[in-house]
Amino acid sequence: MHFSPQISILDCETNERVSLEQKSYIKYLGVLIDQNLSWKNHVDSVIIKISKTIGMIAKLRYFVPSTVLVNIYNSLILPYITYGLIAWGNASNAYLNKILVLQKRVLRLIDFTNRREHAIPLFAKAKILPVMFLYYEAVSKLMLDVHNQSAPINIVKLFTKTSHIHTYNTRSSKSQLFSTKYSRLNLQKKAFSRVGVKIGNKIPNEFKTLSKNSLKKQMKTSLFQILDNEDCYLDAENISSKLKDCTIKTN
Repeated sequence: MHFSPQISILDCETNERVSLEQKSYIKYLGVLIDQNLSWKNHVDSVIIKISKTIGMIAKLRYFVPSTVLVNIYNSLILPYITYGLIAWGNASNAYLNKILVLQKRVLRLIDFTNRREHAIPLFAKAKILPVMFLYYEAVSKLMLDVHNQSAPINIVKLFTKTSHIHTYNTRSSKSQLFSTKYSRLNLQKKAFSRVGVKIGNKIPNEFKTLSKNSLKKQMKTSLFQILDNEDCYLDAENISSKLKDCTIKTN
């Protein structure tokens, strides 16, 4: 039996109590947050928005070069996918795959290939990352900011380095790794404070010494290298495990 609490507040003008309407989701700063944190509503909203642009690309592709179509994707589709992605990008694969399907569709339209064409080479050709790779890119960059104490203070406070917990000379303390918090519930395990630790602790030390501009270029190069080598759409945890095998280019 589902328990639904009744919450009311005092209306100062009428001096009467007013019951608050219960909703299955709310919109906060442009992100739809549902009661189960499944992100289904937000993903559905993104799909509706980007589908309109895909329809436009399907018509324009006969009249403009592919470079223009890629620019349209980067201007009118990519921002909807990346907005708030750190929050909702850890949704189930069933939801993320819906966005991935649309990404593959638009790339096949741009390249005039049929719907069964293998899409990974098309991602590389257009320099476009699949949604799971975009999520990893966003989280890893933020975790490097946390490592360097340059992220917003409320985010930095979500994480504690092992060296700040004890003074023992362990491998994790010397490597400035983040302390892993125990999570009993699946909902806790999917929280950014937990996922960020998993990803942050596997970022190669070579990345931590790069400047912001160099890091941006190197991260994207490495992600395309992983996509090409694996020839499949990995989730963030698997991408994190593969990053250490990438070739780091230094000036």
